[in-house]
Amino acid sequence: MRNKIGRVLIGIIFLHVAGIFELTAVEEKPNGERGSDDWIASEYGSGRTAKDMQTAFASKGFAWLSGSPADNEKLSIGKNAQLFGFVALRYQSGRAANRGALGRAFHGIATDAQRALLEKAVMEEIPRLAAWWTVREQMLRLLEIHLYEGGEIDTAGLEELGARFGEIGGQVALTEARAFAAMEDLLSDTQRQTLAQWRQDPEQAIGPGNDHRIRSEALDRNELKQLEDLFAKNFSWITGEPADSRIIPLGQPAQFFGFVSIRQKSGHAANRGQIAKSFLAMLTHHQKTILRTAVSDSEGSIADFLRVRDAILNQLQLLRDDAESFDAEAYAKLSRELGILEINVAVVEARAYRRIRENMTPRQIARMMDLRGEYIMDPSQIEMLDAEKRGEALYILCTGCHGVVGQRESLQLGPSLVDIVGRPIAAVDGYAYSNALKNLASSGQVWTPEQLNLFLVAPKQMAPGTKMEFTGLLQAEDRAALIGYLDKL
Repeated sequence: MRNKIGRVLIGIIFLHVAGIFELTAVEEKPNGERGSDDWIASEYGSGRTAKDMQTAFASKGFAWLSGSPADNEKLSIGKNAQLFGFVALRYQSGRAANRGALGRAFHGIATDAQRALLEKAVMEEIPRLAAWWTVREQMLRLLEIHLYEGGEIDTAGLEELGARFGEIGGQVALTEARAFAAMEDLLSDTQRQTLAQWRQDPEQAIGPGNDHRIRSEALDRNELKQLEDLFAKNFSWITGEPADSRIIPLGQPAQFFGFVSIRQKSGHAANRGQIAKSFLAMLTHHQKTILRTAVSDSEGSIADFLRVRDAILNQLQLLRDDAESFDAEAYAKLSRELGILEINVAVVEARAYRRIRENMTPRQIARMMDLRGEYIMDPSQIEMLDAEKRGEALYILCTGCHGVVGQRESLQLGPSLVDIVGRPIAAVDGYAYSNALKNLASSGQVWTPEQLNLFLVAPKQMAPGTKMEFTGLLQAEDRAALIGYLDKL
């Protein structure tokens, strides 16, 4: 048993656990209403209710039917080997924990020997990740043949690919876990204390003095991003609890249907719950029944997926607690089984989405594509609009988190934007603002058009640690149009 960072956290463990319960507790609301906390809890919680899964299936079905094969290939950094608790860290911190910032900060306090450990892991992963992507693309093509050509799904071929997909993913995770455990053994008491402080308040890793950049002559640009990701996952694994690794996004299993592409193309403004609600609203009773039946048919496989995943997590945890007890053969078998279960869920989803598409009217299809257009920023289309229409179109991106005019704030992730121009910064009660915004507020600053312009260029640069996911608007004309529209709300 090694001296874990968890022991450094003894002084704050009560607060940490209390914080988890505070975040995961969902207040009952009348008439089945769901507030912003509920959407966060369902997206990042360990539970999988039928209503949550309907949200997941509806959002993925919308993404697949309205997108293209290129969209399905999109995945965010960190989506492979998602077994080390970073999703839970994001949830527990109220989305303040930033993967890149924490990875760079951890790298910044690491010794040369510690950095070499994770650089070696990156190099070992390169061929495996290439193989993992190849297998994933092969699975995507087989699913897409069913959607676009109507051919029967090659379930035997997909199961074989699924087993290989899971096996390679397991190898990648094992490489990382061994490196992370070795890193933990090399940490000094000072490093452990610093990491523990960052775990308690991730914004401390983002503030002044933590602008470290990762450099290595041995790695190219993409490999440096992978190294940054490994440091972030290493951080979340060794500072968290084993239960944290059991938290996964609602889109899992079966992240094969292009929802990540919508998130990326919207500047991370797209809201899964809002998209699912809008898509369901345009479906007929029969089409909704197809979706609900798919959810029901997947329940067993999803439960098995979570069970097998838990067993994999237990094996990986042994590398920290009792490495000699790690069972490589059992781990490899579990990894293959996990891949098969994941593709089995994907097959159920793909068949349902195809049936819904077959039953959609031209009017439904047009509305679906209009809805996608509301979330995808197409510069060529935006530039054709006058300032007022451009501002209105860009405002739609904001409504995923900030709600529409007249919506109750209890149903929003972020504060209302009505009367935002001229409002004191971080002044709406009931929202856990980042330290950066609270610092601006403490000096009496308000959201003037000039301040909004600075914020919209790059929110995370003006307010490091901000919990807003939107990445910003690069075009000055877009920012001016949006601010002008907000000024009239």
